[in-house]
Amino acid sequence: MKKLIAIILLTMGAQLSSSAQTLSGQAYFQNTVMGLQKGYGLRVQTNKGLGIGLVHQSNLKSTMEGADEKYPFYGIETVIPLTKCGNMRFFLTPKAGFVNEDFFVLIPEVETEIRITNRFSAAITAGIRARESSTGIKVLVHL
Repeated sequence: MKKLIAIILLTMGAQLSSSAQTLSGQAYFQNTVMGLQKGYGLRVQTNKGLGIGLVHQSNLKSTMEGADEKYPFYGIETVIPLTKCGNMRFFLTPKAGFVNEDFFVLIPEVETEIRITNRFSAAITAGIRARESSTGIKVLVHL
């Protein structure tokens, strides 16, 4: 199953990268119902902002429910541009993937990105995770 997902993602990435203009690495913190989580990812975007990426996130420290529960999430995100205003861009960034390698989840999310320089951007996110609101901050490095 993991190999099939990896093959699909690589195929989609190869198709998108042929017209892609930006490859970005991202690191973020997100406050969810599972606690404070850290994450990282890699995304490819076109000139117009449409893109796809791979993400991973897990708890920063142990939760109340158990010392071993980190709720790791591995998945993909799609980046759909909504509007642009100067150095700010607004995206719909839904994510899909597996939590604890058992449960498939869809995470609707919006992102506001502020371009600081040609190489760096900062973003704030808002979404729904496990039927509860989640908020986050991101740093993006455009490679």
